[in-house]
Amino acid sequence: MKHEWAKMTWQEIAAARERRPVVLVPIGTVETHGPHTFIGLEHVLAERLAGDAARETESLVLPGLPFGYSEMFREFPGTVTLPPEVLEGVYEHTIRSVLRSGFDHVLLVANHIPNQPMVEHVAFRIRRAAGILIAWTNPQTMAASLLKDAFADPVRVRGHGAEPGISLARYLDPDAVRLDGARALPSPTEFRGLPVQGTVPVVAGKPVGMALGMRDVAPGPGGWGDPSEASADAGRLMYGTLRDYLVELVRRFREFDTHVEREA
Repeated sequence: MKHEWAKMTWQEIAAARERRPVVLVPIGTVETHGPHTFIGLEHVLAERLAGDAARETESLVLPGLPFGYSEMFREFPGTVTLPPEVLEGVYEHTIRSVLRSGFDHVLLVANHIPNQPMVEHVAFRIRRAAGILIAWTNPQTMAASLLKDAFADPVRVRGHGAEPGISLARYLDPDAVRLDGARALPSPTEFRGLPVQGTVPVVAGKPVGMALGMRDVAPGPGGWGDPSEASADAGRLMYGTLRDYLVELVRRFREFDTHVEREA
């Protein structure tokens, strides 16, 4: 049974409506992930997870939407960042096209955290106009909690450009990851006298929003953490857990009533 939207005819897509499948939409971004991980990791991971889940659950999967909002990484060559209003338009018209084709269960596999506000804005517009609840999930955020099962010191290896992304990348496409000269990079500690956690300033233990770029808090190759222990085996372990979660979500969502009252 075909599951890839892009490889089906319009007649096959029309016929697929009879089984009321979930339609998965992979969403990611193209941005730096340090000096060793390929820049398309988040959308490659979203496409792979969505494709595997669609195959296993007899769902449909759209071609991935690779670009996202990656403003803080714009100084790094290769980063492709779209303005929020453009992303909202792409998301909204993609979803409306799926609904117009006769499907009412749309699940976004949205791996990039900064894309989430645009997804939520669109979801409310779709609810008000079409009376349909779409759903979205970010399986990649689960991966950090799995590091303890794969590494002796999960705190040391974790970071942007390190784990869990780099082991997932080695599993997804080992030839695209080079660990030549891999070494631990220091985590950001301060910005103009303010402590930071990740890339976020902190005052009195609470995060403070600022429009900071990666180079503001982490000068260097665009990441931190220790990528030197990255392995395809660790990536396989994490990927399997993420895939199993997504398969279960798709099965539960398929039985969920997505219809609500439209706004007048």
